[in-house]
Amino acid sequence: MQDIEYLDRQDCNGVLMESERLKRLDLVSCLKETDKKLESLFRQKARVSWFKNGFTCTKFFHSSLRWRRIRKEVKGVEVGGLWCEEPSTLRLEAKKLFDSRFKATKDLGVRLDAVEFKSLSLDDNLSLLDGFTKKEIRDAVWQSEGLKSPGPDGFNFNFLKNSWEFLKDEFVAMMGLFH
Repeated sequence: MQDIEYLDRQDCNGVLMESERLKRLDLVSCLKETDKKLESLFRQKARVSWFKNGFTCTKFFHSSLRWRRIRKEVKGVEVGGLWCEEPSTLRLEAKKLFDSRFKATKDLGVRLDAVEFKSLSLDDNLSLLDGFTKKEIRDAVWQSEGLKSPGPDGFNFNFLKNSWEFLKDEFVAMMGLFH
């Protein structure tokens, strides 16, 4: 880590030679390989611990989560061929990336010029706008099978048919509210 940090400082100052750049790449790849091995070791230890003790929020569990979070963290980005770790630049570059990937276009490529849509006649439209009549509601209830599964209130249509005289006004009012 110290060697990588030293080479990074040299790179920021602009005095990094090509051989040192290659050395830095080798050091970073070794660091990544070591990280993978450590994560694998932590995962194996966690699995053993979880089998032995069951899943509990232990110190080991939280340290492995912390280690994973640190490892997955974005350290920097390459901007114009230069490596940059400044947070404001990282945010700006991430915003540019998402803006370019998810930019909305005005033209969706869908043309409906030659498509004829079916439309309702004036009579059909008016019949849909009219409320339900008492006769239509009663006919719908009587056409429904009485022993089908009950609704969310626990009552099936046999109950409605048997109690129609008592419930019809409230049922018609409810259907009016629905409409």
